[in-house]
Amino acid sequence: MEEQRQEGVAVQAYELLEAGRRHVARGQVRQAMACFTRAADDPEQGAEALSLLAATYLLPGACAPDLALANAHRAARHPAADREHLTRCAMVALTAGDPAFADELASRATGNEGDAAAAIGAIAKLRQDDRAGLRRALRRVGRASGPPPFWRRLVVEAATHGWLPEALVARRLMRRGGLPAPDIGGVVVRALPPPLHVGVLLGLMVLALTVPILSLAEAGIGSLLVLGGVGVWADRTDGRLASACSGLVWMIATSVAWVLIWFG
Repeated sequence: MEEQRQEGVAVQAYELLEAGRRHVARGQVRQAMACFTRAADDPEQGAEALSLLAATYLLPGACAPDLALANAHRAARHPAADREHLTRCAMVALTAGDPAFADELASRATGNEGDAAAAIGAIAKLRQDDRAGLRRALRRVGRASGPPPFWRRLVVEAATHGWLPEALVARRLMRRGGLPAPDIGGVVVRALPPPLHVGVLLGLMVLALTVPILSLAEAGIGSLLVLGGVGVWADRTDGRLASACSGLVWMIATSVAWVLIWFG
């Protein structure tokens, strides 16, 4: 009788988890949290329920990072917590603004496969300005695997942080693992300090519009369009659509001015 009761409770917890996932897919955040909360006390499914509950608290309609972190701590302490749960909680901690906790969880979940936990742990080290730790983490990975967005985020953030060698290493691991990697031009452009990037663009524009020799002007406008185009593509890829549109308009205006000066 006791075994049947426990089996019934386990089935109920599983059904609650499935119902919660369906609610998340429909955007019904509150209903999903209610399902995950009811399943959290199950000894077998509790870690899954708590990790999903933590992630749900970061969705639009909830957006409660403190509660997300609290449930991530509960899930990480659960006896049934495995690598999948720890990886999910590490993602939650990273998104909620606690890179130290994310690093701790990722280190518990990371194997030698270069999976999502390895990427999350590397991003956490980056956000803690632990460059030596990031290098050690990358050296332990033979090739990147798992969801590409985590590794892509690592490459982009490392480049934007000015750590170009580490960004290129992460990009090489993505290519070695067969994952779609960011364009190397975009990586280099992101690594340029903004004043230097703007200075190079302005210098090329001046060269294209004022130099009296056509061949040098052509080299200037060509280099300007290539560098500007890479920057626009990087902005578009990162979701900075306003910046991408501004850069595109600037490139078009400069090109029209160049044509009018030389062939008008």
